[in-house]
Amino acid sequence: MDACRSRRLAARAAALVAVVAVTAGLMIVPQQAARATPPTNPSNGELKGAAAKKAQLADRVGQLSAQVADLENEVAQRQAAAELAEQKYALARQKLEQAKTQVSATRQRQVQAQQDVDKAAQQFSAFVRASYMSSPITGPASGLLTADDPTALLGRSDITQYAAAHRLDIIGSLTRAKVAKTNATSAARAAEIAQAKAKDAAAQARNAAEAALNAARAEQQALSERLAATQSALMSARLQLATLTNQRARYLKWQHDQAVARAKAEAARRAAEERARRNAAANGGGNGNNWAPGPPPPAGAIGGSWTAAAGQAAVNRAMHYLGIAYSYAAGNYYGPTYGVAIDYDSRNDGSVYGFDCSGLVMYAWGPWAHWDHYAANQYWQAGSYHPDSGSLLPGDLVFWSGDGTQAGIGHVAIYIGGGNVIQAPHSGDIVRITPLWQVEPGYFGATRPLT
Repeated sequence: MDACRSRRLAARAAALVAVVAVTAGLMIVPQQAARATPPTNPSNGELKGAAAKKAQLADRVGQLSAQVADLENEVAQRQAAAELAEQKYALARQKLEQAKTQVSATRQRQVQAQQDVDKAAQQFSAFVRASYMSSPITGPASGLLTADDPTALLGRSDITQYAAAHRLDIIGSLTRAKVAKTNATSAARAAEIAQAKAKDAAAQARNAAEAALNAARAEQQALSERLAATQSALMSARLQLATLTNQRARYLKWQHDQAVARAKAEAARRAAEERARRNAAANGGGNGNNWAPGPPPPAGAIGGSWTAAAGQAAVNRAMHYLGIAYSYAAGNYYGPTYGVAIDYDSRNDGSVYGFDCSGLVMYAWGPWAHWDHYAANQYWQAGSYHPDSGSLLPGDLVFWSGDGTQAGIGHVAIYIGGGNVIQAPHSGDIVRITPLWQVEPGYFGATRPLT
């Protein structure tokens, strides 16, 4: 008996040493992973500020673009006004040239009329001389020669009789020519004055239109330069936001890789412990079926009302298994488990150690509450307050439904902040961090646990 007991004790000691050695060796992996230098992780405030700056500059670009468009329209109107003024100026010059031509023609008529008057006067003088030398001057001719007042002579009947007898209408022609000359000259001068005024008005209109056009073009140029500067600033803001976003993405990937390494190390450690316990049991150390990872929380326990600390603690518990495999119907309040193999499809999750979506939720909130391993029931079991998507806090549960009803809820995830969730997506995948709106279609709503 002592020898058997000694062999059993020795076997137990050897198994215990193996467990300790394996555990100590495997713990190096997560510690080394934790010591890896993380990449730059911009804060949510930095990301929010960069996005706000980008949005502000985008609004400013839109406003300046609208102003530039308005000024371009104004420039086009000013250009049209300048073109109209130029046309009016051309018309004024044409009319002025026509007036000059008319004045020139009138002057030619004046010259002709003067020549006709001179000719008539010469004829009249020759007639008078001939009458004087050939016979005594009597009758109307004598009145013409002896009248003291030529003006009074014009009123006498003898000059009228003389003009009628000898058809000397050249005097009337001369008078009409002089009147026509006077009228034409006055009309030409009036036309010249009017055209000069029109010319000045057209020139002033053209100058005003050109000045307005130049001013509008200058303002457009200034606005265009401001627009270009703002667009450059917008490009810089976009680059800054993209840089910060890429930094955050690299950090999340690093965080994911670290979690995967820890999960693999944890799974290996647990598997090694299980093998060691089985070996110990096979060597007389018990049947290996009495081990448990720790006392469970009381069934149906509710740890009081919701707090931000509890929500963050639930997030931290879920993040501990970031990178572990998805396994259908796997996971519980104590941690990951082996899943269930499904006969009617290609899943073989019966040999996969991990969580499904509602199993991960059960583990994350296990210290505070026990809910069904069913996403649709967790929606109402977890809490009575259902925040909208803009009011989510770390630890809130978010749900997706295939038909838009609570009964149709088929997926649940845990909100971790910054617009992201941690989820167990589907067979063949791993527990991962995903932007809320990139999980899947059919977002249904959220529940704040313990409310």
